[in-house]
Amino acid sequence: MSFAGKYTAPNWIVTLTVGQAGAHATYYHKASDQLQVGVEFEASTRMQDTSATFGYQLDLPKANLLFKGSIDSNWIVGAALEKKLIPLPLTLAMGAFLNHRKNKFQCGFGLTIG
Repeated sequence: MSFAGKYTAPNWIVTLTVGQAGAHATYYHKASDQLQVGVEFEASTRMQDTSATFGYQLDLPKANLLFKGSIDSNWIVGAALEKKLIPLPLTLAMGAFLNHRKNKFQCGFGLTIG
């Protein structure tokens, strides 16, 4: 058996799910038209593990730029940058992840048409 709940306000949303497998909670807040933040907490009774993640999104419309970042309780840091290449119908995306515990770094880029 599981229980789930969600509460929505004009600028924020909170959710909670609790069951035999564990619990999952999220909080999202739209701080402004440019800034959004969120927090996620997850606890698994099967894996006997918990994790928390903080993320944000920063939109700079005058620069046609979108930046997203996150960090979690396992010390994994991630970032993504999206730049619209005006007047072309292209978006350049670059992303990177750094896992401090495993000493691993990943990065990449992409081009979206449309």
